[in-house]
Amino acid sequence: MKPLILLDFDGVLFNSAYEAFRVCENLSSQYSEYRCNVTFEEFMEFRSYLTDAWQFCRLYQQDRLLDDLQSLHSVKRDSQDITYSERFFASRAEIMKDSDWAKLMSPYPFFYQIRPLLNSYPDSFKIISTRNSASISRTLEFFKVSQVEICGQEHIREKGSKLAVAEYNAWLSDEYYVVFIDDMISHLKPFDNRIDLCLHANWGYGSKDVHSYTQGQAFQLVKGLLSVANN
Repeated sequence: MKPLILLDFDGVLFNSAYEAFRVCENLSSQYSEYRCNVTFEEFMEFRSYLTDAWQFCRLYQQDRLLDDLQSLHSVKRDSQDITYSERFFASRAEIMKDSDWAKLMSPYPFFYQIRPLLNSYPDSFKIISTRNSASISRTLEFFKVSQVEICGQEHIREKGSKLAVAEYNAWLSDEYYVVFIDDMISHLKPFDNRIDLCLHANWGYGSKDVHSYTQGQAFQLVKGLLSVANN
C-alpha cells in the first residue's frame, strides 16, 4: 500500500493564531455588535476549544458570550454565526491584500522538518483544514511548498466534515496506508477505525495527553513510511 498522509494546517504545520486574531480584530473594528476589547490571552484560551471560524462569533458578539468554554463543541451554528463566518473570511481577504500577509504565519519546526518531503513526494500528502484554501495556498507558496493538494474550509462546508471530504476523494481506499495528523481530537475521532493511524499532535492548540505525538515523533513516523515506500 502507498502511504497517504493527511495533514491539518493550523496547529500542525503553522501556528496561525496571531493571524486569526488580526482577522477578528479587523472585523470587530467594522461592526458595532462585536467586542473590541478581546485580549490575545483571552483569544488563545478560546482558540484551544475552537474547531471552525464561525465559533469566534461566540467570543466576539457581545450578547452571545459563553459562560463555559467546554460547551463550545455542543453549540449549534445559526444564522448569526454564519454571518460572522462570512464576515471573517471577507476580513481575511482584505488583510491578505498586504503583500507581507504571510509573515503573520509562524511555521512549527515540524513544518521545516517535513517540507523537503512535501516537495519531493507531493502526491503522498493532502492538506485538509477548516482554514480557507486561498490562505493555505498563499502561505505554502510563501514558504516554498507547491503541488500539495488542498481541501479547505469551503470543501468541508460543502461535504459536511473532514471525514466526508476524505471519503469523497477516495482517500480511504485499500490502496493507501492512511495517516491523519491533527491537533484537535474532535477532528480525529470520526476517522477512528476508518484509517490506519490517527496521530494526535501535541504541539497545536488542542488538549494533549500521554498518547499524543511530539513533532519529532510525528516526523520520524512520516519519514519512515515514505522511506520504505520509495526504496
